[in-house]
Amino acid sequence: MYLCLLFCVICCRSTETPVGATDEPGATTPTQKVDGFSTQHTEAGVIKWTLVGDTSTFHGSYIDVQNPTVQIFEEGVVSITVKSRKGKQFLTGSQKNNLHFTGDVVGVSEDGTLYSEVLHWQNLAGKLYGPEEVTLVRGDSTWIGTEMYADPTLRTVKMKNNQFELHPKDEKAHEYHQTPIEPE
Repeated sequence: MYLCLLFCVICCRSTETPVGATDEPGATTPTQKVDGFSTQHTEAGVIKWTLVGDTSTFHGSYIDVQNPTVQIFEEGVVSITVKSRKGKQFLTGSQKNNLHFTGDVVGVSEDGTLYSEVLHWQNLAGKLYGPEEVTLVRGDSTWIGTEMYADPTLRTVKMKNNQFELHPKDEKAHEYHQTPIEPE
């Protein structure tokens, strides 16, 4: 009797992967897909950023967004507009309200334009972070580096592994109390 039961248990086990399961560790099954996605984040009634995308897919702890456009605000004014092919809005945990952008990332502010393949908005710190190569263009000046930290206006920027082609007419260090370029 025991042998028959053991045989049934072993032979009858299903080896099929459940619908919606993935091979990626920690991946979640999408629960909702929306065309024409739009959201915003406020703190104490003050708008911090808006996010608009072609489509979005809700995954529980985050939302994937296709072709996102984000406007980040400081003191009620747009300080930078960021566009990319893909974006992610984090909804929970230590990354809550952070945004990640990948693929042809372009950020345009009054003080310059940045280009990268990966860019993160760290909401609590109020900083942009580019872990990979970032190119910052101001007029005819170009600055290339990695591990970029910047305020959203691009007035204050820190990068490692710097390469410069700077023209004095494009750099406004004398106009700010802060030095706009702080290489490490």
